[in-house]
Amino acid sequence: MVFDANAAPISPRRVVESRIEVVFSPAVVWHCLIDPVLLDGWLGHVLTDGRVDSGFAIVWPLGDPHEADWFGTIDESEPLHRLAVRFDPCIRVEFGIAPGSPADPRSCTVIVRHEAFLTAPEERAVRAFWARRLHDLSELLHGRPVHWNRADIR
Repeated sequence: MVFDANAAPISPRRVVESRIEVVFSPAVVWHCLIDPVLLDGWLGHVLTDGRVDSGFAIVWPLGDPHEADWFGTIDESEPLHRLAVRFDPCIRVEFGIAPGSPADPRSCTVIVRHEAFLTAPEERAVRAFWARRLHDLSELLHGRPVHWNRADIR
């Protein structure tokens, strides 16, 4: 039997979307998506310059459900609106910024779309992961310290 590297993965392609509304302008949130220092405060240790076709490497926090760090390329960058990163032919993560509540023009909604071939349990894990990360982003924006490296080292 020969392994076909081009064969379609067995799991279905799924899009997991997570969102959170924050009372900060898109300009403030945008910097949290492209500035490695701010990314370190809510996502993980990220190496990037934020430009299209440049690298976007994530060194995941200890204890997160990732088997390895991710190395990708920025596919799209529309400042103040969207940043899309492709990590391999099968995984794409898009960060979007949309208008928030009409009652508060300073607010915006941060949307993460994670597209990959996922089993149902993997989909649930990805959904929970992005919910935690968006909560950490909100905490960072509000000036609260975020300890993304949650490993209990004794």
